[in-house]
Amino acid sequence: MKKNGFTLAELLITISILGILVLVVLNSASKLIKTRNQEYYEKSEKMMVLSAKIYFTDYRSKLPKIIDNKNQVLLRELVEKKYMDEVLDVQKKLCDLDKSYVEVVKVNETDYQYRAYLNCPETEYETKIN
Repeated sequence: MKKNGFTLAELLITISILGILVLVVLNSASKLIKTRNQEYYEKSEKMMVLSAKIYFTDYRSKLPKIIDNKNQVLLRELVEKKYMDEVLDVQKKLCDLDKSYVEVVKVNETDYQYRAYLNCPETEYETKIN
């Protein structure tokens, strides 16, 4: 007598293979989303730096005068003075205007270094300091 159907072993193997494939796809998608989110925040930080450069061009008296001295401008001030729009996280919620800032350091007689620090608590994103 011939039976049409699958054995229990064949079903378990098929389900196991499908489970492994699903895990691989989910892992790849998770890494892709994390990479895209990181790129989004890095672009936001670059926009903050560009806005701060324009801000410090308009307010040159706020630039550090001595080499290795620092000053900063809060994201709130950049937004309020219309140098840039508010920064939203990937969930479209507002990043912290008072904890996000751009720091400027005088590195020599003519040059300055700018670094953005972005704090978006809703997605637990915060600039990692090297």
